[in-house]
Amino acid sequence: MKKLTTSVLAVVLSSSFAMVSAQKVKDTAKTQDIEGVVVTALGIKREKKALGYATQQISGDNISDAGQSNAVSALSGNVAGVQVTATSSIGGSTRITMRGISSITGENRPLIVVDGVPLDNTNINNTDTQRGAGGRDYGDASFDISPDDIESVTVLKGGPAAALYGARAGNGAILYTTKSAKKGRTSVEINTGVSFENAYIKPKLQTQYGGGSSSTLPTATINGQLYNIMDYGTDASWGPKYDPNLMYLPWNAFDPEFASDYLKPVPFIAPKKDVDSFWDTGVNYTNNFSVSQSFNDTNVRLSYTNTQLNGIVPNSKVNKDNMSINLNTKLSERLKAEANINYIVTRGFNRPETGYGDNSVAQKFYQFGQRNLDFSKLKDYKLADGSQRTWNRTAWDDPTPAFSDNPYWTIYENTSLDKRVRTFGSAGITYSFNKHLSATGKVYADTYSLTNSTRVAVGSAAIPGYALTKRNISEYNYEGRLQYDNNFGDFSITGSAGFNYRDNKSERLTGQTNGGLIIPGLYNLSNSLSSAQTSNFASHLAVKSLFYYASLGYKDYLFVETTGRNDWFSNLNDDQFYPSVTGSFVFTKLVNADWLSFGKIRAGWSKIAQSSPDAFIRENYTDVGAVIGSTTVTSPFGGAPMYSNPNTNNDPNIRPELKYTKEIGLELSLFKNRVGLDFTYYDVSSKDLILPVPVDPSTGFLFTRINAGEMTNKGVEVSLNVTPVKSDNFSWSLNANFAKNVNKLVSLYQDLERYIITNAPFRAQLAADVGSAYGAIMGTDFVYDANGNKIIDDNGFYKVSALKNLGSILPDYNLGIRSTWKYKSLTLSALLDIQQGGKYFSTTNMWGHYSGMLEDTALGGNREGGVVLDGVKEDGTPNTTNISAVDWGLSYYGGVDKLNVFDASYIKLRDVTLSYDLPKTIIGDAFQGIRVSAFARNLFAWNLSNKGIDPENTSYGSGNIQGLEGGSLPSTRIYGFNVNFKF
Repeated sequence: MKKLTTSVLAVVLSSSFAMVSAQKVKDTAKTQDIEGVVVTALGIKREKKALGYATQQISGDNISDAGQSNAVSALSGNVAGVQVTATSSIGGSTRITMRGISSITGENRPLIVVDGVPLDNTNINNTDTQRGAGGRDYGDASFDISPDDIESVTVLKGGPAAALYGARAGNGAILYTTKSAKKGRTSVEINTGVSFENAYIKPKLQTQYGGGSSSTLPTATINGQLYNIMDYGTDASWGPKYDPNLMYLPWNAFDPEFASDYLKPVPFIAPKKDVDSFWDTGVNYTNNFSVSQSFNDTNVRLSYTNTQLNGIVPNSKVNKDNMSINLNTKLSERLKAEANINYIVTRGFNRPETGYGDNSVAQKFYQFGQRNLDFSKLKDYKLADGSQRTWNRTAWDDPTPAFSDNPYWTIYENTSLDKRVRTFGSAGITYSFNKHLSATGKVYADTYSLTNSTRVAVGSAAIPGYALTKRNISEYNYEGRLQYDNNFGDFSITGSAGFNYRDNKSERLTGQTNGGLIIPGLYNLSNSLSSAQTSNFASHLAVKSLFYYASLGYKDYLFVETTGRNDWFSNLNDDQFYPSVTGSFVFTKLVNADWLSFGKIRAGWSKIAQSSPDAFIRENYTDVGAVIGSTTVTSPFGGAPMYSNPNTNNDPNIRPELKYTKEIGLELSLFKNRVGLDFTYYDVSSKDLILPVPVDPSTGFLFTRINAGEMTNKGVEVSLNVTPVKSDNFSWSLNANFAKNVNKLVSLYQDLERYIITNAPFRAQLAADVGSAYGAIMGTDFVYDANGNKIIDDNGFYKVSALKNLGSILPDYNLGIRSTWKYKSLTLSALLDIQQGGKYFSTTNMWGHYSGMLEDTALGGNREGGVVLDGVKEDGTPNTTNISAVDWGLSYYGGVDKLNVFDASYIKLRDVTLSYDLPKTIIGDAFQGIRVSAFARNLFAWNLSNKGIDPENTSYGSGNIQGLEGGSLPSTRIYGFNVNFKF
């Protein structure tokens, strides 16, 4: 892998310099293209040459042309220093981090801003879902951003770049700028596309042995006749080897109303319709209509986008409607007004459950089950009276589900609903006192309601029930600022000062039935067998802020900037001040070299909070619900509710976590902008980490929350742009984004060496280990001799070590390489996305071996021969002890956890896009342009440690719990086409 990456970079560099020196074609690119204007914090437009911190921009075309439905996951591989993890679940979570992990219990994601509106990106997946213990992935609120409306994306990578946003942008910020009408233009645009999604990377299952726990089939006398039957109540596949001469009664042979199957023996062979036949081809549609009108001094753009996602799991879909209006107008020579409003309705039906859960089809297919099941028969999942037909019968004469429901019962009867209705936007005015001084007042709003419900039908293996949750979230920001820009001889001054008032409110109402349902099919809390359990929660957080920035320039090549923001939090005792200082030196203003088009050195320092603490983090409240520091109510016992104190005591003097950043950078443009380089080195120290540390239980608590500990991140980011070939009709350009981050937990509290973040569903733990990188997977290892050989015990099994650190979930580096070829009106673009390093724990690998489901448990068709493990005995001699195939498989659970820990490296052909702009000779004067595009995403993947698991699919939320695979859906390959009409 290392050699491959080095080779790719060497080819990029060598070819670029060779081609540049060979080119004779005139290049008309100008320095101002490199020094162009970019959008920075608070939506302030700045000249890039004056910035003393790292930013990176990508075009909205890179997102929309590749058929992306998620504007956040589209950043993967396109921005140096940005790591994106997106699940394959329909409309699922997307986790994005920049420059590593800085907080153990706090927020590590960057702030997302759309047209100046700070967007709530709450992920509602609970802890069980995120640790792989079952649940539905409802995705992030950032899914509401419409990719078709994006003009550009600016990434502010660290504290110096995002300090003006205060505590909420301690992890950087991503600024989305949407399309607006252009002055003097009127246009109508229609964009329509369809894509197809197929299951791609999935566990490989054995096809030589059937279900059960014995090498022979059990028998039963039915109606006086002896039959071979299955061990129906066993959800494992350690049964007999397939034999076409062996006849038996399958699970579906005991229902008289299915006369063609009733008591009819069939051959014991591999099914014609296996697990792969279950997955659908997902069909996704996107249709966008926009109209832009410019008249007099007013510009208006209206846009509507409908997105329909149909997943690979049958009977699952997400529908999203985005409506937006963008308006700006000049009311007078001095007064301008602008507004934008977005209205989004997102509806999800039956988002599939993931992880180790009752309704997780992936868990039933790849962890426990019987390999002889014919899925064409499973489709008849219900009897005429509505009762379930499952393969996992308790016995041949008892159809009650033992452990597992029929997968088709799961997807058609145990369904879910979710709906999010959202409105966000802003309105503001700008008054120019003169050409140097202006004042701006704005209101930013983001509000939405979210309702989600789940059903478990009567007749399921799990307790029937109904659960309902309603949420209302709102944030309003009121902002006013003065802007000043002027030149005094060789000096230039630009600056701004202002205030912001942020008002956050959140409400939640939950209810769930208790003990089952009275009437089958009636999903209402009043239909609860015992009294339904309900709870409600509300929080209110406000932050008052004053801020400024001031930049001083000298002769257009030397710039020094300082920013400051003071935040007063409603939930903290003391206010906080966050400063930053940056500088840049455009040395090409002093150097006259034909080969050097642009060069800048920059440096920056900042102190900023990582995020504002929870609204209830300072005191212990008695509100009912799962709130930090609150009294909680659990399921009733004997009809009486149970109350308990919180496990963790809060500290009234708690402070925000602080993040200190130092960075230096170099920007170069060479050979008339044919080669561009942006290099950054950063050193980040996060202090005053908020941790719950153990205390004496006699205090009434198990933990107390304090400020303690330190974590560091040091790394480099490199963005390289090369145009090896450029002529009138043809060009070839390369863009490479490389990032390497070294994370270290320096300390926790006093002699505390380890903080357990969470547990996997069964064996492993996710921890923060002092002296190591964040996200340590804790588990048992092999025991090795002095020569590094694995030691085998007297019974033929691996000796097991004590609990130890088996590696961090964080990668060593990420690399994205985009290559673009243009020939006249034809453009071909491909993105290679590479990750090296990191670890994940796989519950699927553990249980899939335990139950005899996975391909290698067939042992090449010779289970009968047993297994001799590779290793040495205590005396150093080679192991010769043979253990049974079943005992070997069972050892994956309860033995060496490292057997289930895998490297998270991958090489992916992330996207390929081919587009063609039809010439005027074909489209005539009726259209301004027609572009036809074909695209494919996640086309190929290489270098996987476990060929059946996508390392990106070890995430079930966008929080800090990562790297614990509990039962993932297959990752998908997507291909489609798009047509864009401009009138």
